[in-house]
Amino acid sequence: MKETAFNQIWKLSSNVQDPDCYQELVRHTQQIIEDYRDQGRLDLDPLESARKRVLSLPKEQLDKKLAGAICVVSGGLGCIGSTLVRELLEFGVQEIIVIDKVDFDGLISDDRLKYYQCDVLDSGQLAEIFGKHQPQIVFHTAAQRNPGLAERAISESININVFGTLNMVRAAEESGSVRNFVFCSTGKASRYFTEEVYAATKKMCEYILDVHSRESNIAYSMARFTHVVDNSLMDADIRDSVTRGEYVRIHSSGKFVTAQNAKEASYLLLNSLVHADSDRCNFLIVRNLEWPVESLELALYYISISQRQIPIVFSGNPIGYTEKFFRGQMDWSKPAELNLLINVYENRFRRIAGDDDIIVSNILQCSKPALWHALDNLRAATSDDEIKANLIGGLKNIVTETLIEADKRDTVNILNWGLDRKILESEHARHSDYGPIIPMLFQSLEDTPYYSQVEHLLDLSPSLKC
Repeated sequence: MKETAFNQIWKLSSNVQDPDCYQELVRHTQQIIEDYRDQGRLDLDPLESARKRVLSLPKEQLDKKLAGAICVVSGGLGCIGSTLVRELLEFGVQEIIVIDKVDFDGLISDDRLKYYQCDVLDSGQLAEIFGKHQPQIVFHTAAQRNPGLAERAISESININVFGTLNMVRAAEESGSVRNFVFCSTGKASRYFTEEVYAATKKMCEYILDVHSRESNIAYSMARFTHVVDNSLMDADIRDSVTRGEYVRIHSSGKFVTAQNAKEASYLLLNSLVHADSDRCNFLIVRNLEWPVESLELALYYISISQRQIPIVFSGNPIGYTEKFFRGQMDWSKPAELNLLINVYENRFRRIAGDDDIIVSNILQCSKPALWHALDNLRAATSDDEIKANLIGGLKNIVTETLIEADKRDTVNILNWGLDRKILESEHARHSDYGPIIPMLFQSLEDTPYYSQVEHLLDLSPSLKC
């Protein structure tokens, strides 16, 4: 691969409207396409495997759980919600209550379906629905899922994701009938700490479910999803750009995503129902997500099959996608079992389920007072800036507390893996590139015998010394 092609695309991207620059971008794009073809990387759709992958499903156990059950599916008209509804209809459910804030035109026709146009922020209507139907099982899939939009519509995104989830939990708790509550989370919640709004809202929701699970008669569980190809914002944007025939804008080369399909996601939710415990909120992830897909490779594939002379343009990482991947996120003691959706602390609790294709684990527990304090501050905020600051500040306080209680051996490993001198030098990275989590991890080891095992790493960043 000729590095100059990438460099030239970066230099020319801002002037894509200039005809001469445009033709140069086309030429460099075609050069990269040829290089990728020579490597055999454009022979098949890069997402083909993820589109077809199938997850195991414990049908016998689900038959017992779902026979005669009344289920609620929030966000039931969305991609994952509607896929889940179709799967539930294959079992002997008595009734499925579909809740969504959009209209219900052109939906599945089945006598067991009941539709309510309801926003999850409407706690009064939720209480009425739960009180009328007395459901036993709740699947909460409703959310604002666009990381970029979350940074622009901060208040709306936090309200839907955090307080919408809290409303659903309270409706379930107050119903007296719900025995299982399953939540749609994201692999982004596996980050130890985040300052991105979307990931932070989902991480806060995981704490909400975990705190409730420890003192409730309801069994709470979660499924962490990665990039779902059926409703992929990236895939749709690239396809639309190729159809328009102007240029394809991607963040950069070397940006990778793991992927899964909607049916696989719905199966993960159903498995979460089976693998729920009464006193802890378990989360489930797909064990083998295969090799991540490069967004550039996907764009080149679509351009290639279109047989059109369309250039690639690099835009850089937009807000909502800026956090640098921290190598200490993953457990390198077992390289063959690396998975982007589970962090080192959580990996300690992992167990294998299904046909060896599912991982079940738990998050680090946070205290109820810390969670309620964070939520109270979030409610009290008014402007978008204050709301985001309170979300991130509340999350930081919770994570700081959980790190103190975490296994210090894991923290030592995390810092040594994530701040390996050779890796940092090869990536031209610094401690500060990974945000506040690095000083938070160091501070959690202060005044313990473990601090001496990581103190040498501070030589790379004297500013972290206390």
